[in-house]
Amino acid sequence: MTLSPYRSEFSLIHSRRGVRRNFSSAAVANDYATEDEEILYGDVPSPKIDEYRGGEGMPRLNALRERLRLEKHRGGNDTLRDHQSSSVQHSLEHNITTHLPSEEETIDCSTANLIASDEFNILTDSHGRHHNYLRISLSERCNLRCQYCMPPEGVPLSPSSKLLTDDEIVRLVRVFVKNGVDKVRLTGGEPLLRPNLASLVRSISDALRNYNENYDANANEGGLIGMTTNGISLSRHIDDLVDAGLTGVNISLDTLCADRFMEITRRNGLDKVMRAIGDCVVAFRTRYGDVRVGKNGSGGSRVKINCVVMRGINDDELSDFVRMADERFSGDVDIRFIEWMPFNDNGWNASRFVSYKDMIDKMSREGMPLERIGDGPNDTTKWWRVRNTPVGREISDRSATRIGFITSMSDHFCSSCNRLRITADGKIKVCLFGSNEKEVSLRDIMRKHQHEDSKLQEEALGKVIHAAVQNKTFALGGHGSAENIAKAADNRPMTLIGG
Repeated sequence: MTLSPYRSEFSLIHSRRGVRRNFSSAAVANDYATEDEEILYGDVPSPKIDEYRGGEGMPRLNALRERLRLEKHRGGNDTLRDHQSSSVQHSLEHNITTHLPSEEETIDCSTANLIASDEFNILTDSHGRHHNYLRISLSERCNLRCQYCMPPEGVPLSPSSKLLTDDEIVRLVRVFVKNGVDKVRLTGGEPLLRPNLASLVRSISDALRNYNENYDANANEGGLIGMTTNGISLSRHIDDLVDAGLTGVNISLDTLCADRFMEITRRNGLDKVMRAIGDCVVAFRTRYGDVRVGKNGSGGSRVKINCVVMRGINDDELSDFVRMADERFSGDVDIRFIEWMPFNDNGWNASRFVSYKDMIDKMSREGMPLERIGDGPNDTTKWWRVRNTPVGREISDRSATRIGFITSMSDHFCSSCNRLRITADGKIKVCLFGSNEKEVSLRDIMRKHQHEDSKLQEEALGKVIHAAVQNKTFALGGHGSAENIAKAADNRPMTLIGG
C-alpha cells in the first residue's frame, strides 16, 4: 500500500467520555494518510483514521489503544467530499498504524491545545462544541409548497430505496445516544407523511431511555423527542404520538390570514393548523399535567409556533401572533419569529429580509413593548415577553406568552451550536448552511456493515461521524454572511435538509 505525507499534529480521543490530547511534534513528522484515503477525498487531504495497538509501557496511553483516532485537516479546503460507499468502506478497512511519540511528548500539559474533559468524545468538534442534539429528517416529501422552502413545482426526490428505514434510524439514534445525545427532533419535508410514525417515536424513546447513561428512571420522561411539522394532519396523530413518547412539537405557521396562507404555502389548510395547535395543548396537558415544562409550568411550552418573517409578506402580523397566543391559547403556546434564511431554490433576497432588531422595533411601534427574559443553554432563540405597560391596545396582565426570535442571519449563535442533522437519505449534515460537499453518507456505511457484529458497525459509524464533526466550520457553514450563503448556492433546498 502506497503512503502519502499527511500532517504532524493530531488528536487522541480516549473513550466516549475520555481525554483528548492535541499536539504537534517532530516525533510524528512521518504521519501518513493512505492512498485509499486520497481516493476517497480526491485531491483534498482527508481526516486520518488510525488504530492504536499494543504498548504496555505507556500507562496513560494504554487505555487509548483500542480507540480510533480521527483527524481534521487544517489546509485550505477543509471539506469532506461527498463520497461513495465503496470508497468509504475501502478507506475504513485499510487503517494504518502511526508512529507514536513518547509518553513525555504526548502528555505535554503546557501546550495550549491540551484539553482534558469528560465532555470530549466523537461528537465534540475542533472548536470545543459538544453536540447532544440530533435532528433527523423522516421524509423529503411535503404536502405544502412554502415559498421560503422550495419552488412551486417541488424538488427532485430520492427513490425510496435511498431513504433510511425505521431500523436504520433507530440504529443511528443508539450510536448518537451512546455518545451523549439526549435530544432528538424529527423533521422533514413533512414528518407526518412517514408511515408508522408513532411506532418509530416509541423506538426512539426506548433508545433514549436504554442507552443514555444519565437517564433518570424516576423522571417523568426518558428523553426529549420533538417534532417540527406544518400541522396539516397533526390532529389525527397527536394523541398516539404523545403516548409513544413525543415530548414537544413545533408547528410552522407564517400567517393568520387564510388568503396569505394560500399565497405563502400554495395550499389551503389554515383552519387545520389552528385546530392542531389546540389539540396539541390538550394532549400534552393530559399526558404531563401542564403544557409548560419546569416547576409549576414556569418554563417554556411544549407547543411552539414557528413563523418565518418576510418583508411585505407577513411582517405586519407580528403583534397579531402574540395576541392570538395570549387570547386563544391563554399563553400556553410559545411564538418564535424566524429570520428568513437562504437555501437553494427558495428565492432569498436581502430586500425581503427582516432582522431581529427590525421586528422588535416594529412591535414596539405597534404598542407591544417587549422585555428580555432568560434563554436556555445552547438556545437558538432569544426570548422576550410583553412588558405589561399598555400602550394603545391593552395587554392582558396574565399573559404568559413567551416571544422568541431566531436570529440566524443578523446575530448568529454558532459559537454554542450543539446540533447535528441527518437527512432523509442518510447523510450527516454538521451545519445547516454547510455545502453538499461536507455531507457524509451514514446510510452506506450501515448497509455495508449490516451483517457484521453490532460493535463493528458502531465503530465504522463512529469513525466517519467524528471525521464529519471535526470538519464543522465555526459559523454559517464557512460562508460568513447570508448574502454569501445565497451566492454560493451549494446547499440543498430546505425540504431536503430537514428543518
